[in-house]
Amino acid sequence: MEFFKVVSPEEAKEALRGFRALGTERLSSFGAAGRVLAEDVHSPVDLPDFPRATMDGYALKAADSFGASEAIPAYLDVVGQVPMGAAPDFSVGRGEAARILTGGMVPEGADAVVMEEFTTAPDPETLEVRRPAAVGENVLGVGDDLKKDELILGAGARLRSQDVGALAGVGVTSVEVHRRPRVAILPTGDELVDPRETPRAGQVRDINRFSLAAGVLEAGGEPETEDILPDDLAVIKERLEQAIRHADVVLISGGSSMGLRDYTVEAIDSLGEPGVLVHGISIKPGKPTIIGRIERDGEDKAVIGIPGHPVSALMIFHAFVRPVIRQLSGEVARTDVEREGLAATLSRNVASAPGREDLVRVALEEDENGRLAHPLMGNSAMISTMTKADGYIVIPLEAEGLREGAQVRVHLY
Repeated sequence: MEFFKVVSPEEAKEALRGFRALGTERLSSFGAAGRVLAEDVHSPVDLPDFPRATMDGYALKAADSFGASEAIPAYLDVVGQVPMGAAPDFSVGRGEAARILTGGMVPEGADAVVMEEFTTAPDPETLEVRRPAAVGENVLGVGDDLKKDELILGAGARLRSQDVGALAGVGVTSVEVHRRPRVAILPTGDELVDPRETPRAGQVRDINRFSLAAGVLEAGGEPETEDILPDDLAVIKERLEQAIRHADVVLISGGSSMGLRDYTVEAIDSLGEPGVLVHGISIKPGKPTIIGRIERDGEDKAVIGIPGHPVSALMIFHAFVRPVIRQLSGEVARTDVEREGLAATLSRNVASAPGREDLVRVALEEDENGRLAHPLMGNSAMISTMTKADGYIVIPLEAEGLREGAQVRVHLY
């Protein structure tokens, strides 16, 4: 039996494009970390909405400290201390200063804060300033952090801890976010046993169910793992039909190569149109990958047959499945590093076969010459090569390999 049709990696990715972002729900901003915004969020206020000190010291008019030095300090009258959490009930005039702590409201009339270590207080009413302060020094002005109506985050941004903090700072307490994609993971194979069991001769512990579930979580989805399925077409069809009803993406681990008992293609095609679009990608590792799309209730569902070898499974997940999860999440890539990878220098030659795209695992190292990418070679059944890797590089279809010293882009895991 031959592969249905081996296609290029780009053709395979094309088969997985165009998924619409899932529906939305409104959540508390404080519990929305990791979710993807479905709306632009603008600041409803200036942040800060009053001038704040960014250092402990004394608020003053910068002009009063002009020319101050250790040898010839400036002398000012101390007219009060700014209370924390309240507006001062006094102003600062020419030749005056007020004690202030970090975060305190700069009193009217003051336009700078001189740091405490550059001052001496000979008595409670007198301040000696030994260094000049510039206008605005150690002061956060109104709107310096965020201005009213300024865009904080755009639709498609995945909320990080610092984003949640910014929303809290301007009083945005709820946000509209996309639903998390539900990803069903169906492991198949008579040789697999649960990791808590001791394998008998010819059996192996199931790795993919758990590594793929972890990958789904990292990508922002909700994994739903099934029990190990036997190599039985009827059972696989039944469980696949159940999974496609409630999941947005279904991953079938194993059963994607051309063995006599590999039923994934037939099972996917039994679900309806359009069915299997790709069976075989000119890529290593992961050539026998299957890509299908099934329409259910007006929505496209992705069904992907993941190779059984642990390394192949994860490499295909990162290269093909994770982008689908992000599409469904409504996420927009933030940075060039995320889209194009991290620049590095290849530490040794790597061979490849023309007509096949190679995904080569690499470990990163910094030395005096910059960032090095060390290729990690090994069989696609060796999960340890993934634990040692920071990411992977792509050797293009037309290349016969890459030479030591080549500039590469590392796609981080």
